[in-house]
Amino acid sequence: MEISQASQMRYYSFQTIKERLNSPSTPRDLTDKHTQTIKDMELESKKSSVALEFMEELKDKSELRRQRCDISKTGVTLKDFKLRFSKSNFQSVFGPSAKKAVSIANTLTSLFFNHKDLDIKHLNATQMPTVFALLKYNVENDYYIAAGGIAFNHGFFPYLAKASNGKTQNLTEIKTNFSEWNFYSVLENRNYSIHWNSNFHNLQTGSNVTQYQSESNGHWTGPYFDCRKLQRWVLTFSVPFFYLRNNKPTFRGVVMIEIDLNKTDINQCAQDDSLFSKSHKCYTETTQCEHIPGGGLRAGSYKCVCRPGYYFPLQNATTKYFSGITMENSFLDDYYNKSSMNSSDFQCLPCLPGCELCDDKTPCMAEYNILLRGIPLGIQSFCITVSLVIGVAVLRLRKTKVMVSGMWVLLEIILIGAVFLYATVIIQYFEPTTTICLVLPWFRELGFAVVYGALILKVYRLLGEFQSRKAHRVHVRDKDLMKYLCCVIIVVLGYMSVWTTVTLDHIREGKTILDTGVTPEDNLKYLVCKSGWWEYVIESAELLFLCFGIYLCYRIRSAPSDYSEGTYISAAICYEAVISTVFYVLRHVYWLNLHPDYLFLMYFVRCQMTVTITLLLVYGPKLLYAHRPPEDHHIRNRAPSEATDNMAPETLKLNVGISSNGDVDVGEISLADMDPEDIRAELKRLYTQLQIYKTRTMRKDNPHISKRRGGRKQTHRRFSLQAFHHKHRHHHSDHDHEHEMSKTPEESTNSAEAVALTFESACANRCDGETHEKETKPREQCTVTFKMGLK
Repeated sequence: MEISQASQMRYYSFQTIKERLNSPSTPRDLTDKHTQTIKDMELESKKSSVALEFMEELKDKSELRRQRCDISKTGVTLKDFKLRFSKSNFQSVFGPSAKKAVSIANTLTSLFFNHKDLDIKHLNATQMPTVFALLKYNVENDYYIAAGGIAFNHGFFPYLAKASNGKTQNLTEIKTNFSEWNFYSVLENRNYSIHWNSNFHNLQTGSNVTQYQSESNGHWTGPYFDCRKLQRWVLTFSVPFFYLRNNKPTFRGVVMIEIDLNKTDINQCAQDDSLFSKSHKCYTETTQCEHIPGGGLRAGSYKCVCRPGYYFPLQNATTKYFSGITMENSFLDDYYNKSSMNSSDFQCLPCLPGCELCDDKTPCMAEYNILLRGIPLGIQSFCITVSLVIGVAVLRLRKTKVMVSGMWVLLEIILIGAVFLYATVIIQYFEPTTTICLVLPWFRELGFAVVYGALILKVYRLLGEFQSRKAHRVHVRDKDLMKYLCCVIIVVLGYMSVWTTVTLDHIREGKTILDTGVTPEDNLKYLVCKSGWWEYVIESAELLFLCFGIYLCYRIRSAPSDYSEGTYISAAICYEAVISTVFYVLRHVYWLNLHPDYLFLMYFVRCQMTVTITLLLVYGPKLLYAHRPPEDHHIRNRAPSEATDNMAPETLKLNVGISSNGDVDVGEISLADMDPEDIRAELKRLYTQLQIYKTRTMRKDNPHISKRRGGRKQTHRRFSLQAFHHKHRHHHSDHDHEHEMSKTPEESTNSAEAVALTFESACANRCDGETHEKETKPREQCTVTFKMGLK
């Protein structure tokens, strides 16, 4: 078959190939950062592609074979391509064939060691039927072996080759001058002293040794074209055998086999060290190489398929991949024309975000509605701003009666918790990630603990004050409430820290905290934070905490409070419990089956129906009363209604302390903040009560003094059992007090409703009674004590 001169210049001008392969790079366009050209390819890959093309052309074109074999009489090698071959390139595929040559070499070595007088200098083929039988068996029964022979160092070389029909033929006469051939000269000139120094001891002791050589002692030649009888690309493996000379192992010859490379299957996609591996031309950014078996000794026996997350750009193509032959031809055309490959012609296109497999640009992930999510985002931001404004207003009004009675510091803390709860919806505006799924529960649980922990503690204080079963009123101080709230927050922080630590360990082990949901309408996927048992536990804890708050609210249902604060807080806690229960049920039912925009709206509605309503119930009445105080409002049943309307906060604290149980902690009262008139009025009230106490005490042991002003007691009296009755009652007062704990909260001493007392009447009612009784119990006396403290 004739070829043109231009074709010869393109494919077989080896001087040009040699210069091109030694050049540092090939010109290319550097504008496209994703373009993978010859400069980005490994040098061995370039050499392999050009060498495989040459081998294929030499095999198929007779004129080229004649020209090349005229230059090299024995064979055509690939030395001009400067390919690097090692044992590992051939061992994986041709290892079993090499073991057969090693077996023959060990057989011959054993024969010469055990028969030292055997002389083979004058032997020929007819005198060595056993050796030829071994060669014939190995050549005919191995798929890859094309020929085999035994080269003796005295020049005798029995050689058998496999014919086209699979039978062997004797070609000994064409293999006469072999001493200069690579398969023989390398092994002849090798130093074997190190090998035999470690193994010859067994020979001296008479051990029956048959394994003298192994594959590692053999020699692999590079691929070459046999221009003699075989006329094909072959690969030679040779291994030495020895005889004893002066009782020392001496090189005697080599056993060689020639492997037919035409029967090999070149795998350019392989990532090991096999022949011509890692030489494919697929663009690894978007495609991956897949080997096509049965291609033989030729380049392009592979296909470039799209990686996961990419799709084939030609929608109407019958095959959804780039052919390896097309890739190799494009590479060679650009290589010989000194141009660069256009990577865009052989690149797959990326799928839309979130799609692992796709055929086109059809979305497989649910897309967010910016308008539908943007409006709630704006409302949440507005609510946070309003919360900050309310915080400033509470700070400015902190000295008013309505803020003092509600503990303004606790009100500020509730606003901080509300900001945390509002922020949870803002965080969920973004697409879920590992970081968002870790941060979101922290905002939710801390905000919940602060807001509803503070509200439940305010209810607890009301319960302690109004449902005490003791004559001495229980007063929960502000700093005690702060301690209790800190305990609640610390518990939440501890739980969340443990949850975060365990979750991070799972992430480090390769697990994920993200889950994938599917919309029921169009089967679009979306990402959500995975719900685990930790979430179920914290949700249950929230509901139990709210149930405890509802129980406290039930206990104070009949207790009055300043500005009806207890009623509003109870409504807020009950509202949160109902809304959260409904939300958690719906969340776990539709978590993986609802569009993410609707899930976002669920969180938004839940936040507005709980946090916003809570702020309105707690802060609305307080801001209203601070701006427009009620005219006829009775602040507390046990507190004065008219005398304290215009009192300063510190004066009110002093008045309430005196009128309630007489215990006043001076350290909690700042006299500098009190008006002098208020101090004078309080002292006047105190003087009045002391006078009343003095009079009552004087009359107690002086029955002759008349209760009527300015008169004496009449000398005559009616006989009555009333005095005896009262005396007997006082005698058993301690016994009755032991059974007082069985009373209901409404029957306790501080649960009386709808009775308005002034400062004088409040103290008088506690000290007055039936004046003719003999009062002997210290706890029934009206006392006022001042506890000294530092302000």
